[in-house]
Amino acid sequence: MSFSEVIIDNRSTLSASAIPQSDKVPDFTEFRLEAFNLNSSPDISPPPHRIREARRSLVLYLEPMEGTPIQTSLKAFQEQSFLKFGPNQAHSNTPHISIIGNILIERGAEFSTKWKVVDEFIQVVDEEIKRHSLIAPEFSGFEVVDKPTRSLVMKARLNSDYEKLARKIEQRLKPRCASLEVRPMDRIHLAYNLMKTIPRPLIKQIREFAESTIDIYDWVKTGGSWKIALYEVMVESHVMGGQHQMTELKSWPIHSQPSTGFTASLPVSIRVKLSYLASWFKSSPIAFTKKLYSQPNSAMKKNAEAMRKSRGLLTV
Repeated sequence: MSFSEVIIDNRSTLSASAIPQSDKVPDFTEFRLEAFNLNSSPDISPPPHRIREARRSLVLYLEPMEGTPIQTSLKAFQEQSFLKFGPNQAHSNTPHISIIGNILIERGAEFSTKWKVVDEFIQVVDEEIKRHSLIAPEFSGFEVVDKPTRSLVMKARLNSDYEKLARKIEQRLKPRCASLEVRPMDRIHLAYNLMKTIPRPLIKQIREFAESTIDIYDWVKTGGSWKIALYEVMVESHVMGGQHQMTELKSWPIHSQPSTGFTASLPVSIRVKLSYLASWFKSSPIAFTKKLYSQPNSAMKKNAEAMRKSRGLLTV
């Protein structure tokens, strides 16, 4: 076929003049982009540095010293339980006994003294800690509680001076604070979710994992090494399991004292076992009987062998 015989199909040819006027691409030179403003919506919270300019948030905790057996095993439990069972609200903080929480201090009117109340707070806490006889807490077992939602806690006994300390701080400083709440001071939260209760089968698995992971042998034997720490909450995480960002303002070591009374004369393995049995019986008398004869004595790696030896003493 010669070139002159080639037929050109014009059906696929697009003519610019054939496009209706209304279908033309708009002229972007007339498009105006509004200035970007992250906080333009009232539903978006102000950035943390702006919140801190208006108020500061503090908490007062009792917690084990870093590097101690109880602290390192609690940290391991948090990390491993997060991966094994998923996040819950206990993962937002390092494990602790809360003494005073939700301390909110508003900025003062004068620039030079705008955070004078924060300085006074630290001074008052320091004075009151020195006035009270505070000793290390005692371990009293693991417990599942059902209110306000089902959760797992590690119970602890504190001497009465902790309550006196908290009430004295409250008496002296609450009028100067926008908020200040004294806590129960009898537990370390290991797993909880205030938005949706944790199912019973799952909380049971988490408890068994806690009993096999957390090393309380040194705590029961020596009282452990503890401190009271005053933290400022810099950024509060709203993501499930996300850690709050906090900075320590000041801390005070708590000295351990030798145990006294009948239990002090018992071997450490027996005292550990008694703490477990007491918590089991409190949560369920029926479960107590079953666990007394069937629960494996592997609560902690260090005292597993000692606990097996003590089984005959406790179950006769």
